[in-house]
Formats: sequence, C-alpha cells, structure tokens
Amino acid sequence: MATRAVFSFTGFPGDPERHVYLHHDGYPTGAAWRFAAALREAADASGFLVAFLRSQQQAEPLASPEQAADAEYRYRVRLPPGTDPHLEVQCWRRIPDSSSWSPRCGPMPAAAFIKRFLPGDQL
Repeated sequence: MATRAVFSFTGFPGDPERHVYLHHDGYPTGAAWRFAAALREAADASGFLVAFLRSQQQAEPLASPEQAADAEYRYRVRLPPGTDPHLEVQCWRRIPDSSSWSPRCGPMPAAAFIKRFLPGDQL
C-alpha cells in the first residue's frame, strides 16, 4: 500500500539526527512491523538505527522531514540519554488536504507501540 511516511531518529550514537522517507506501508501497523524487524536485528537499543537502515534498504535519506510533503505519517524514534537505554516512539498523521500534523500516539516505549499496532508480534 502506498502510505508514505517519514521516520526521524534522534539520540543515537554517532548519528544525533537522521531522517528517512519510505514510500509504502507507513501506517502504524507497517511502522510497527518495521520496528519489530529492526529490534530483532539490533543487539541493543543503541544499535536500533543501524538495524533499521539495514532492514529498510529502500529508505531515502532526507535533510529534514519537511522534504516529504506527501507523507501521510511521521514517526520519531528517540534513544533518550541515560543509563537505561530504551526506545521511545511518537507518531503523527497529516490532516488530509493540509500541511498540519495531528498527534496519533506517544511518546511511548517502542515495545508498547509494537504491541498496540502489531499485537501478534512476539519480540
């Protein structure tokens, strides 16, 4: 399905901010599937970005999320600083026929996002 999305990643070692654009499966269930696949490949939370990019080779790099004016969803995956590394996900949906974004969910732990939108997946 051609549901376009922008994924932004912040707080990851060696790459403080990264944005990518994906042309399809950008709805929350598709994003949860992508996140679950990357988490299975990552040794820990700090390796999530590398695993996500490796598993999503069709992702196009962006200088900023605004470059994807046709995206219907936007996700931010954040690795907060601290001694307990974990991932937080936040999601927005573009209001139809508008440039405005409406919060959809989060911030929430990545595991909770996956459980909410992809309930059958066992990490």
